[in-house]
Amino acid sequence: MSVKQTTLGSVLKLERIPLEIDLESEYVQIGIRSFGKGIFHRLPVKGEDLSRLRYFKLRPNRLIVSNIMAWEGAIAVSGDAEKDCVGSSRFLSYAPAGEIDLSYINYFFQSEAGRTLIKGTSTGTVLRNQTLSIKNFESMRIPLPNLDEQRRVAGRLDAVFSRIDDFRQNRSRSTIAREQLFGSYLRDSPNWAPLGDALISEIDGVDVSPDETYRIAGVFGRGRGIFGRGPILGNETSYKKLHRIHAGSLVMSRLKAFEGAIGVVPDEFDGWFLSPEFPTFAVREDRAIMNYIKHLCSWPDFWGMLQGESKGLGARRERVSANRLLSIRVPLPNLDEQRIIAIKFDRLARIEKIGRHQEEILKALKASSLNAAFNNQI
Repeated sequence: MSVKQTTLGSVLKLERIPLEIDLESEYVQIGIRSFGKGIFHRLPVKGEDLSRLRYFKLRPNRLIVSNIMAWEGAIAVSGDAEKDCVGSSRFLSYAPAGEIDLSYINYFFQSEAGRTLIKGTSTGTVLRNQTLSIKNFESMRIPLPNLDEQRRVAGRLDAVFSRIDDFRQNRSRSTIAREQLFGSYLRDSPNWAPLGDALISEIDGVDVSPDETYRIAGVFGRGRGIFGRGPILGNETSYKKLHRIHAGSLVMSRLKAFEGAIGVVPDEFDGWFLSPEFPTFAVREDRAIMNYIKHLCSWPDFWGMLQGESKGLGARRERVSANRLLSIRVPLPNLDEQRIIAIKFDRLARIEKIGRHQEEILKALKASSLNAAFNNQI
C-alpha cells in the first residue's frame, strides 16, 4: 500500500457554527468516550443552565475531537443522531476538505501509532490535562493512502468492529437475563428470614508466630469472590491473631461490606489466612445450601442491604459486624428450592465467565486489528 505523509490541515477543515443561546430553549450537549467508544448525548438542559464556555452547532459526518482527551482516544465521527446537538469549545469539529475518509482517520487515531502521535502533540504535564491545540492538530502529518484504499481499510475494520458490537449486545442481554432471574427467584421470593437462620459464626483463630509463613487472602467487592494477596512472615504483620479460612465458608470484610466484599471460599484458598477484620461463617446445613448463599452474595440488592448496615461516609463508615450481617433479612426458601435456584445461577455464572474471557479476547482483537490495518497487514 502506497502512502503519503499528509498534513491534516490540508485535508480537514475546522467547522465552527456559533450557537446563539436562547435561555429558555433546551440543548443536547455531546461528549466523547475515551478509547474509541464513540459519542454520547447528555441530558437536555436549558440555555440558562449551560456553562460559560462557547458552544457550537454540530453536523453529521464530521470528525469530532476532544481537545482535552484526544490523547486517550476521545475522537469520533458524528452521525445523523448528532444533527441537532451542540458541543462546547472543547470539541473540535472537522469537515473533509480533500480526498479523505473520516472513518479511516478516526480508526487511525485509535491505533497505537495514531494515539502515540496525538500524545506527542498534546501539551500539559498533568496526566488528565493534556490539551491538543488546533494549530498542533492541523499541522500533524499522518501516513495517508489514496481514497479507495482508505475506504477499503475502513470497511474491513467496520466489519470486525460490527461483530464485536454484536457480541457485546449479546452479553448485555445475558446481563439483563441475570437481573431478571434475580428478580423472579430472589426479590420476589415469598420466603424471607434473617441470614442468621442460614449461617453461624465460625472463627478459626490462629496465634501469629513471627517465623511462620502465612498465605494471605482478600475479598473483592461487588460479590466477586476471594483472591490471593500472597505469603507474608508473621513478623510482617501487626496482628497477633489471624483467621484461617476453609473451603465452603462465608467470609465478609467488615470494612468493605458496604461495597459487597463478601463471598464463599473456593477450594484453592482452603487454609489461607485473613485478618481479624474478616469474620467467617459456616452454613446451617438443615436450613441452607452454601452454593445458594454464594449466589446471594453476588446479588446487587444484597450489597445494598449491607450498605444500609454501614453508616457514615468515606473513611468514617462504620464496620459491619457479624451480628449485623446475621440480622439482615434475605430470601430463604426451602432446601429443594435453593438447589434449583443455585443450579440455574451456576449455569448463568458459567456463561458469564465465558463471556468475560471472550471480552478480553475481543479487546485484544480490536487492538491488533487496528495496528494491523496501519501496518499494511489487512
